[in-house]
Amino acid sequence: MRAAPRFFTPPAPPLPWRTVWGIWTVVGVLLVIQTYLIVGGNPGASLRGHLYTSFAQMLRAWIWAALTPVVFWLRRYLAAQHPQVAVRFALHLLAALTFFAVGNLIRLWTLYLVFGYFRPEDKSPSFVLAQLDARSLIDLYLYALLVAVGYISDLMAQRRDDERREEGLRAQLAQAELAALRQQIQPHFLFNAHNAVAALIRERENDKAIDAITQLSALLRQLMEHAGKPEIELWRELDYAQAYLAIEKLRLEERLVTHFLIDDDCLDARVPTLILQPIVENAVRHGIAQRRNPGTLTVTARRDGDRLAIEVVNDASEFAESTARGRGVGLGSTRARLERIFGRSLRFAIAFNQDGVSRVRIEFPFRAASAAAPSLHA
Repeated sequence: MRAAPRFFTPPAPPLPWRTVWGIWTVVGVLLVIQTYLIVGGNPGASLRGHLYTSFAQMLRAWIWAALTPVVFWLRRYLAAQHPQVAVRFALHLLAALTFFAVGNLIRLWTLYLVFGYFRPEDKSPSFVLAQLDARSLIDLYLYALLVAVGYISDLMAQRRDDERREEGLRAQLAQAELAALRQQIQPHFLFNAHNAVAALIRERENDKAIDAITQLSALLRQLMEHAGKPEIELWRELDYAQAYLAIEKLRLEERLVTHFLIDDDCLDARVPTLILQPIVENAVRHGIAQRRNPGTLTVTARRDGDRLAIEVVNDASEFAESTARGRGVGLGSTRARLERIFGRSLRFAIAFNQDGVSRVRIEFPFRAASAAAPSLHA
C-alpha cells in the first residue's frame, strides 16, 4: 500500500516579519559599508552614482528577506524527502545557483527601472551576464547562511520540545513517586490506629474500644473526603493528628499529654496532605508508648515571614534514639515527599539532647489557602 503523499506549506519565519526585514536591513547597511571601505566604492561617481551603489546593496538584502521563508521551507522539504546527504547537498547547490541568478536579475532590472542607467542595447543576455561578477557570489554565501540558520533554529526548537517533554515526564514521575510515598504512609498509619484499637480490646477496655472505633471511623471519613488531594489546609492536617492522638490517648491515658500551640495566622496555610500525622505517629509509637512515665508531645506552628515553621517536640528519649537511626516509615517517607515538592527551599531538621527531648522541625514556603480557616486552640 502506497503511503499518502506528503504536502508542505512554507512555514513562517522563526522570527516575526518585522524582525526579519530589520535584520536584513542591517545586513544591507553592512554590505554598503563593505562596498565603500573594502572594495572602494566609486570615488569619482556623482551623488546619483553613490545612491545607485547603496541602493543596489540594500536591494540585495531586501530580496533575501523576501526569500527567507522560501529557503526555510525548501530546507525542511529536502530534509524530509531526501535523507541522503549527497543528494541534499546537490539540490541545495542547484537552488543556491537558481536564487543567485533570479535574485540578481530582479536586482538589475529594478535598478534599471529606478535609475535608468542602462541603454536599450544593454538588455542583451551577454550584458546581464557580465554584471554577475565575483562580488555577486556573496549571494551563495547568504543562501548557505540561511540554510545554517534554519538548521540551528530547528535544532533549538527540537531541544525546547525535548526539554518540555522531559519536564513533563519528570513531573509525572514525581507525582507517581509522591503518590507511592503517600500510599506507603496511609496503610502504616491505619495499621497503627488498628493496633491501638486492638490493644484496647485485648485489655477488655470495651467502652474505650468503641470510642476509638468511632473516632477512627470519623478520621477515615475525613481522609476519604480529601483522598487524592495533594494539599490541604493546615487546620485540616491538625484535625487528622488530633484524631489519631485521641485514639492513642484512649489506650495510653495519662501517659500521653499533648499540646497544640498554633498561631491563627498560619491555620489557612496549604500543606501537603498527611505531612504532620506521620511525625506525630512516630513520636507516639517509638517514644511515649515505650515508656511507663507520662510523656508530653507538643506541636507548634507559626509563620516566619514568607515561610511556615512546624515543630513536633517529644520528651521521650526512646524516640530520640529511634529518630537517630531513621526508624519507622513516617519520617523517611515524609522527608522524601517534602524534598520532591519543595526542593532546596525545604528545611527538615531532627535534633535531640541528653535530656531525652527530641525535636523535628520543618520549614517550607508559606502558601495561603483561599478559604478562611477556623480558629484552633488546643
